[in-house]
Amino acid sequence: MWKPSDFTGNAFTYLPGLLPIFLIYFATSLLQHEYESGHQQLLLAFDLAFLMAHLHLLEFSVVGSFTFLILQWYRRQFTWPKKSYYAMAAITAHLACLYIWPTNLAPLAAILAVSLLYTGLQGIAFPSIISVLALPFLIYEGASLQGQINQFDYALLILVSAAMGLIRDGFFAAAKKGEPYRVLISKSGAVGLTMTSPEVDALQLQLTEKNRQINQTYIELEQKNDALRRLTSSLKAQKETYKNLVEIDELTGLKSRRYFSNYLADGVRKCPYTLLMIDLDDFKGVNDIYGHHAGDKLLKAYGQVMTLTTNHFGFTARLGGEEFCMALESTSLLEAQTIAERLRQGISQTTVSFSGVDICRSASIGVAELAIGSQIKDAMSLADKALYQSKAKGKNRTTVANHWFIAQLEKNKAYPKLEAILKGLIKGEFKLNIQPICDNSTQKAVGFEALMRWHQADGSILTPDYFLDIALSPLAYPTFKATALAQLAPILRDLVNSNSDYYLSFNTDNTFINSTEFVADLITQFKLAQVNLNRLVLELPEKTALGNMEKALSNIKLLQQSGIGIALDDFGMEHSNMDRIRDIPADIIKIDRSFIAKMEKNPRSLAIIKALVTMAKELNFEIIAEGIETQAQAIILADSGITKGQGYFYGHPKTVNYWLDQIKEGLI
Repeated sequence: MWKPSDFTGNAFTYLPGLLPIFLIYFATSLLQHEYESGHQQLLLAFDLAFLMAHLHLLEFSVVGSFTFLILQWYRRQFTWPKKSYYAMAAITAHLACLYIWPTNLAPLAAILAVSLLYTGLQGIAFPSIISVLALPFLIYEGASLQGQINQFDYALLILVSAAMGLIRDGFFAAAKKGEPYRVLISKSGAVGLTMTSPEVDALQLQLTEKNRQINQTYIELEQKNDALRRLTSSLKAQKETYKNLVEIDELTGLKSRRYFSNYLADGVRKCPYTLLMIDLDDFKGVNDIYGHHAGDKLLKAYGQVMTLTTNHFGFTARLGGEEFCMALESTSLLEAQTIAERLRQGISQTTVSFSGVDICRSASIGVAELAIGSQIKDAMSLADKALYQSKAKGKNRTTVANHWFIAQLEKNKAYPKLEAILKGLIKGEFKLNIQPICDNSTQKAVGFEALMRWHQADGSILTPDYFLDIALSPLAYPTFKATALAQLAPILRDLVNSNSDYYLSFNTDNTFINSTEFVADLITQFKLAQVNLNRLVLELPEKTALGNMEKALSNIKLLQQSGIGIALDDFGMEHSNMDRIRDIPADIIKIDRSFIAKMEKNPRSLAIIKALVTMAKELNFEIIAEGIETQAQAIILADSGITKGQGYFYGHPKTVNYWLDQIKEGLI
């Protein structure tokens, strides 16, 4: 039943493991002795005669059965028999035969034969062990069964039955596997009947072993192949993941900036494209007011709009923040403009709900061509300039970089050099124009804002967008500041002479408001010019960064003490928030044109304006609305409580003499 490799020695090697049965047997003998001695106190000393009286053949037969059972369990890796209820039946029948016919072992032999046939070794060993251990305690006709049974015949019957059960189990196991069968007790010898020749048996064992080795090798190979397939699949998935991380913007699902640059790289393109540079208007306010989660939700929604808009025309990439670029394949400027307008309207009409509030923004778009042979950086720069013009014209619009745009750009938007600006300052080409600030109800001027313009020799007039950054540089700033301040006093004097209620406002910059020396010098110059400082208002543009807040507030207080008013310009853009209203004691708040442009279509803009009116009453400051372009806007603002406004509806920035003539004629 066992293979030679299952053993490292003969069967006696395993007998030490049977020590518990000997202990059980010894304890049973003590109980038997105690019982037969009339329940006397157990003896604590035992002599050799006492031990030999109990170590008879019957107990050894039980030990033999138990040994066979242990060896069989070892072969089965100590698993419990599946048909244990057969063993229970065998135990019951075994005890019944002994009790009914203690002197006749023939019925017991028949029971053992049936148990042997159906249960094998377990049907012999278990009943034998239990019966022998129970015999001293079973009483039949006033005497113990152990004394009435022929113990030699009983022990011999158990040993023979146990051996037959062992052979039967081994034969059945071998028959199921289709293998030759023999009983092996040790490595060197076989006991029992061999059904095939030793040579055939050896060859069969060798063949079986080879088959086992082949099967094992095949299994290992399949396992390695499975592992290789899993590794390949994992590497492929990781590669796809890394590719998506590089090529796909995680938030919006659009293409990434890297994909955009690689796909449209110079020398790679096989067809022309049209680029749409897209920037969401006033998007920073979403993050500042509602938080970044709201901003992310809005970006996802607009990403879906862009995906639906491109459809089969091309793709859209997120370049960063709220800036996107759409690449349209083989599309003309006219077609691209149509798509851009459809996209702009789709973005304006898309809202997301966050904490019960509907949030939306508009988009400014610049369109430019990207030819096969041109450089992508030049096309993106041109599209970006068109986008900048859309922003400058009031946002929420599309500008196409066509031939006319490029010609105008080269003529008017060629940023001048420092030398040209210095020369223009010396020649007096930099002059302050003024724009009226009017009462929204009467449409009459209450004041003017001074705005610098560069009147070039060729007749063109440049706005600060084209020269201010250089004019504020350290080399040009002193001359530029002196030029502007020298013009303010005469302009204010002329305006006050026309109407003593007029005031003049002018813009400042970071360097000025953060310098106590410049502020003190300004106040001194105006006093020397003998103008009424109470008719001056200094505007702090929204982009003005107050680096040293304590010093800036000290300078603002100094200006206000001298009579000069303070206005916060472009409120609602970039840096502006409630902190500026809270921290800066402004006399005037000028609402940015973006709120006014959306006021008629977006009730939320009007609601914010009304809230500012309420706040103005509590904090004692005045509100001026910028960017008024229609009479309807002026009426709505007047009804909302905003009494003063500024914009093209009232007049463009023009020369001082022009507006003085308008005042004389009673037109403003």
